[in-house]
Amino acid sequence: MRNNKKTQCDVNRLLPPDGCDFFPPRCPPGPPGPPGPQGPAGPEGPAGPEGPQGPPGTPVLTGVGAPTCGIGNTGDLYIDLSTGNTFYKQEEPVPPETRSIPAPTGNTLLVGSTQTYTTIQAALTAATNGDRLLLDAETFTINSSLNVNKSVTIEGQGKGATTVITSNNSVTFMFNVTVSNVVFQNMSIIQDFPSLTSNESVIRVGNLLAIEIYVDNCEISVCEFGVSLIATEFQITNCDFTYAPNALAGNSYRYISIASTSGQSIIDTNTFVSDSGDTRCSFIIITNVGSSSGTLQGDLVIRDNTQLTSPNTLRHLLVMEEFIGENFGLYIIDNTTISEGNVPVLLFGANLNLFKFIAVYGNTVQNTDGKGLIGIDSFYLGTTDIFSSNNTIVDEFFATGWASATVPDSFIVGYRADDIPVPPNLPLNPPCYWLLLSEFI
Repeated sequence: MRNNKKTQCDVNRLLPPDGCDFFPPRCPPGPPGPPGPQGPAGPEGPAGPEGPQGPPGTPVLTGVGAPTCGIGNTGDLYIDLSTGNTFYKQEEPVPPETRSIPAPTGNTLLVGSTQTYTTIQAALTAATNGDRLLLDAETFTINSSLNVNKSVTIEGQGKGATTVITSNNSVTFMFNVTVSNVVFQNMSIIQDFPSLTSNESVIRVGNLLAIEIYVDNCEISVCEFGVSLIATEFQITNCDFTYAPNALAGNSYRYISIASTSGQSIIDTNTFVSDSGDTRCSFIIITNVGSSSGTLQGDLVIRDNTQLTSPNTLRHLLVMEEFIGENFGLYIIDNTTISEGNVPVLLFGANLNLFKFIAVYGNTVQNTDGKGLIGIDSFYLGTTDIFSSNNTIVDEFFATGWASATVPDSFIVGYRADDIPVPPNLPLNPPCYWLLLSEFI
């Protein structure tokens, strides 16, 4: 019989099945006790595998006095024990190599008066990306722009063998390229009429994103512009640039016009003739960058281009009129001008902050106008490093009103002192040099 007395179980409201006297009371837990002592450490595990070998450290050289160029290698550190100064060895920038012309990947479409495709336009219409349009050794006369909107190779049988010509001054662009991966090769292209609108071009590339544009082993005969470029990257090699037979005398014309480039663009191993009149010909012009929404970035290599014997003096190897972009490396290497009427390279209203450097190696110029190999005119902003080696300035002088823009003085860069009150301060770097580390950092 259940015991009815009040028990601790009643207080805790517990109802054990067989009487509360046999069920222990439930009480709340007490606080935790302190932790026990830490056990002994386990045995050490085996060593892991050896990691890959790291790069070699930068050698540190020491001596008394500033280092000379012949000491050490690029990237070495040198400590002058007499002053404690640390120097870092630099060398002149190295330009990108000229690229091989890519081979076509598609079909070959034969073009000629006796072929399946009798006109270039018919072949362009039938072509697909990667095809080659192989032109016969004959003359192709065009009377309207050829729109190259497919990635193709347009190839002739050689300069003078295959000729594409227009005498129609309503043909603003003989070839109007709007895509990437286009090759022009082994032909003569002649723009043979008096200039009408001042923007006619033999080949125009009008796509800011265009890459892999190649013009190789062609004769480009112009009255106004030869190759006009609004692109990311291009290469022009082994071409002969001439003034068209029926172009007007006294016309100012430009063989290559650049309004945008941001990759590694190369103009290499070309020849050009200065015709039309004295100081009328510019081999390369950089202009209309802003109006084309373009930019100047990456590297532009102007290498091994030669002015041939010419009836008239040259105006410029290169003239820059706009400086829009950033981190732009300009290489001017192994070029030759023989009859100048102005400065070979003109920076007109220069914003020098555009450049990561200007590298000038191995050129031969006459300096007949007394402005230096490179001239800064009108005004300038900022500064940049000038790297120079092995240039030949035939006539070393500055004309009245011009002076050296480099430190130390040289005939590599001059400026118009009559118009520019504060001289530029362009550091002129030899092929190798040691930079004080505090300046480098």
